[in-house]
Amino acid sequence: MWMLNGGANFAPYAFVPLAILAAASFAWFRRGTGNLMMAVALPAFVGTALMFTNHSHVATAETCPASTARLRLMTANVLMSNQQLGALADDVLRAHPDIVAFQELHQPLESFSPELANTYPYSVSTDSPWVTLASRYPLEDAHAVDVPFSDAARAPVIATANVNGERVTVLAIHIMPPLNAAANGLAAEQYQVLERQVAVQGDRPLLAIGDFNATPLSPPFAAFLSQARLKLAASGWNLSPTHFPTGHFALRIDHVLERGYRVCSEQIISLTGSDHRAVVVDVARESVVTANARP
Repeated sequence: MWMLNGGANFAPYAFVPLAILAAASFAWFRRGTGNLMMAVALPAFVGTALMFTNHSHVATAETCPASTARLRLMTANVLMSNQQLGALADDVLRAHPDIVAFQELHQPLESFSPELANTYPYSVSTDSPWVTLASRYPLEDAHAVDVPFSDAARAPVIATANVNGERVTVLAIHIMPPLNAAANGLAAEQYQVLERQVAVQGDRPLLAIGDFNATPLSPPFAAFLSQARLKLAASGWNLSPTHFPTGHFALRIDHVLERGYRVCSEQIISLTGSDHRAVVVDVARESVVTANARP
């Protein structure tokens, strides 16, 4: 099962040889070798269906009226061995996010960037620092969620951000990559915890930000998006990659997820010393955008 989950992230790369084989099999089909064409057509059909499923979970950027108040969100996996956190802090400050979810950060903000700590005075981390949620806006009831598994650093962090009087639930997340059966089991437990946290929020607007170590083709991630009624914020259907695990294969595994918002823009930026790129998304409340768009 873990191989299926991990392998699904690389599924789009399988379409390239399938396309070549499909073209070749069409020529062979004309010579009476129809079975080969069918053998290629079936996985190509499955792949197309998977890509459609992928797109059904994506909220692409739309035009937001200039007068609409926006909230800028950022997810940044800093890389646990990063020795250039001061320069990475400057990358974050230049992006001007309102709320940031850091992963693999095992020290407080002020220890490597007093300016970053002053800019984001409201923050909460897991007990074993690993996931940190930092905000310009006050965070209410901010805490790491109690989890049934032993790796407390992998617990999600949750808070209610008070954005100019409007309260929105924000989750900061780092899902375990499905590298083996045990890791895949931990990821499954993490998703169960997340689903419970989202369920108790009812229909309130909600944002989930972090490194999910999954593309929308990952079955557990796609199931979580459906269960939580969350959309992946992106500039378009073609998701820009945020991680290059082998130097050749590029994956989009860092995400900003939203419910109750309009995606206004998305950009991918480099992070000094990290093996991930950051996702920066501007969102606006759906109800506010709709009201401002009326003549």
